[in-house]
Amino acid sequence: MDNILSYLLKVSTGTVVFYLCYFLFFRTDTFYRRNRIYLLMSLTLPFIIPLVKIFSFSAGIAGIEQVKKVNDIIISGAMAETAITEKIASANLNNLIVWLYFSIAVILLIRVIISLTKTYSIIRKGTLHDTVFPKVILSEMEYPPFSFFPFVVIPRSKFESSDYQEILNHENAHINQGHTFDLILSEVLIAFLWFNPFMWLIKRSIVLNHEYLADNFSIKNSCSKKEYQYKLLNIPKGM
Repeated sequence: MDNILSYLLKVSTGTVVFYLCYFLFFRTDTFYRRNRIYLLMSLTLPFIIPLVKIFSFSAGIAGIEQVKKVNDIIISGAMAETAITEKIASANLNNLIVWLYFSIAVILLIRVIISLTKTYSIIRKGTLHDTVFPKVILSEMEYPPFSFFPFVVIPRSKFESSDYQEILNHENAHINQGHTFDLILSEVLIAFLWFNPFMWLIKRSIVLNHEYLADNFSIKNSCSKKEYQYKLLNIPKGM
């Protein structure tokens, strides 16, 4: 149990360092593809780096710890008994913390599954408008347009409006660049590191960066940058 808590602490520290570097050096840059890679590394590398050290040195450290415990017991029976009692109390507290941690992690994972199920339900209830990748689903529900690989889901009211093509280009960019997988990964890892607010900040930065990437793609495929911005915001050009 101590190893689990130590590992989670190391992972949390790693995410803090990665995010602070992003916030200080990369947040205002327009190199959105590089930022996407960096943010994904900020999510995954803190989980991987401590495991490399654990697998490399855990066997030797465990052996040293066992020898030390035996020597302590031999030196003084009374001191050993006190140490064992304190260790049991500490272990019970650690067990409680670990069980609480895993309980909340499981709840958050279930929430992710429910969210995915709800998304697939919306897609299944919609009408397939275009079978060419990315597939376009027209929904009778008034949800905002969204993408979920390999589908773009657009309310029928938006499909019948003049903004349809701009919305489709924007959502197609999310699909073609695989943003769905970034979001699923961030949700799953947040479930395992839910107590660390920096994980939520990293996810927020990922979502914002996705929007910048999609907007850049849409603007390149639009005849007018200003026209696209007005339509995306649904603001009359005269304002």
